Amino acid sequence: MIIETERLILREPSINDVDDMYNNWANDPEVTKYLTWNYHKNKEETKNILERWIKEIDDSKTHRFVIALKEDLKAVGSIDVVDYDEKDGSPEIGYCISRKLWNKGYMSEAAKAFINYLFNQGFEKIRIGAYVENIASNRVIQKCGFTFTHQEYREHCSIFKPNPVTINWYEIVKK
Repeated sequence: MIIETERLILREPSINDVDDMYNNWANDPEVTKYLTWNYHKNKEETKNILERWIKEIDDSKTHRFVIALKEDLKAVGSIDVVDYDEKDGSPEIGYCISRKLWNKGYMSEAAKAFINYLFNQGFEKIRIGAYVENIASNRVIQKCGFTFTHQEYREHCSIFKPNPVTINWYEIVKK
């Protein structure tokens, strides 16, 4: 499956993405600052994640894409369904992109395309959360048409990041 936008190609991950993923976003503490996982300390960590992602491609619950620039096809980020709401089954999405591309509209472009893809897959509602402090991500979410629903305090971000966080939650409903 491939999704094309004006400047991007969203495609399935490949083991050939190891170098791009590691160098463009996975090893950057600034990119991973607000994610549920820590930056990768070596390419072996990135390779292990990519191998897992590739194994999960055929799972019907997996909706994961590498974000690549059309101009050179280099992988610069990722976007995927990270969870499903236990009440209604709506997907929760997450994303990250190379710091070199911040504030240039790439993430909004990728997210809008991914949202349309999920709606075309039959989902009626999509959720997303962002740390309150992550101003840029909250802005991307709003640009994509999500509506703020509530704020949630959590004692732990994730098993990888035991720090407390406050998350802004948003949703978008298919029109």
